[in-house]
Amino acid sequence: MDQHGQATVTIVANQSGTAGNLSSPADTELVSAPMGINSRAIIQTLAGGTEAETNASLLARLLDIIRRPPAGGNKYDYRRWALEVPGVTNAFVYPLRRGLGTVDIAITSADGLPSADIIKAVQDHIDDVRPVTAKSSLVLAPALRPVNFVIEVVLDGITLEAASQEITNVITDAAGRLAPGEPLIRSQIEMRISLIPGIRDRRIIAPVENVIALVDRNHLEWLRVGRITVRLFS
Repeated sequence: MDQHGQATVTIVANQSGTAGNLSSPADTELVSAPMGINSRAIIQTLAGGTEAETNASLLARLLDIIRRPPAGGNKYDYRRWALEVPGVTNAFVYPLRRGLGTVDIAITSADGLPSADIIKAVQDHIDDVRPVTAKSSLVLAPALRPVNFVIEVVLDGITLEAASQEITNVITDAAGRLAPGEPLIRSQIEMRISLIPGIRDRRIIAPVENVIALVDRNHLEWLRVGRITVRLFS
């Protein structure tokens, strides 16, 4: 308890799954607050909740082992080791990002950022199984970088509301396929929007060019969708 009578505590969801994840602060109220404690509280963030692994996901991991059998610590081994930890839904390996002898592993959880506990669990697991000669391995969460879109369209037989939803789906799907560090190619978004029935013409106002994620020894950006604005040609 600090001088203002406030305290920060760690909480855990009582049910597994993504429903308990929370990306922004939210007000809540304790059901049975201890005597002398105000029942009002603020939940800062909750992360790391994932759904049970599907048969398709399990099969994909099995096929990955068959296609790329253990090889004494190559980049595919590091990815497989990370995926062995509960709560990790994907992993991306970046050899030599911080120099010779280094291997960095960016992990995601439920298509979002992992919790600090998951990052530590993956780091501990990799430190336990990696080759003893490996100089330095670092498990981290990528830094989210939102990309805002402004799209102008000419419509034919479709409402602006329907076009906006279709365009949002297209952009979200395209950006959702990007790995941390990968660029967003503007022309690919344009092509996919052009294929939407009812859109006769389109123009991307923003971004004005390809969006390049910053990747160096201190940064690893992950491009995500920000605000999407769709309007008629002006």
